[in-house]
Amino acid sequence: MNRIISTVAMCFLAIAAVAQEKADIEVSYDASRVNLRDGSPISPNKYILLANAKESKFYSPITEYIDSLQSTPEGDAKYKEMTRGAYMSGKIDDIPRRDGSYYIFKSMTNGKMRYYDVNGVEKYCYEEEVPLIEWELTDNAKTILGYECQMATGDLHGRKWTVWFTPEIPVMNGPWKFSGLPGLILEATDDSGLYNFTATGIQQTGRLMMPMYSADDYEKISRIEFLKAKRQFTDNPLGTINTQLSASGISIGGTGDEIKFKSREEVDFIETDY
Repeated sequence: MNRIISTVAMCFLAIAAVAQEKADIEVSYDASRVNLRDGSPISPNKYILLANAKESKFYSPITEYIDSLQSTPEGDAKYKEMTRGAYMSGKIDDIPRRDGSYYIFKSMTNGKMRYYDVNGVEKYCYEEEVPLIEWELTDNAKTILGYECQMATGDLHGRKWTVWFTPEIPVMNGPWKFSGLPGLILEATDDSGLYNFTATGIQQTGRLMMPMYSADDYEKISRIEFLKAKRQFTDNPLGTINTQLSASGISIGGTGDEIKFKSREEVDFIETDY
């Protein structure tokens, strides 16, 4: 396997004082989670981390492709035509479907993080400080994707995490909201085993970290408000959607009681501190 260590290190040193729009490294991750209805595993979402020395973007490329199409009238028409064509030909599996819903932009320059996500038919965004996790380093080591990794543990928003990072790649970043270790985080698992991020590939890149499509469509909210709204939707999905659509005079019927989910004491979100 071709190493990218020395090249990445030189790139990060060279751009340390220069604002960048391009990423220097691209890392693909499997993001595993559980079904909130019964706690069973769900097929992993495919996410990508684009990062340079000053900023990063964590997102699903398939979801971004769909969002890019739906951000313009022409693209939305193309998406609808693709969907219609798949239905008419009986190839339903060919319909582009979102794979993961959230986007996370971190700025190491100002220490801020922007988070975009959906809840039912509503879109929300919030800004917060990049989490300052009190990592506890251990002497445990293992190899991931050919890189020697060290184990660390830390708490973040209600869960305790075990992560593996590699000092061989000097990127103080990682999947989801993780950062702050002296090396790229390649794996993270919460102690309950309900959530996991595992790197599946690493490469150099010069890709632009494109801004959020249709960012103005996202309502600003706080992190806690978003999680509470998301829990309300989880506990009563149809009822919440009917409330969200009521302003448009639309109703899909039902109260939400027809769909049962486990209580938060049994299965909860990746963040539990709401």
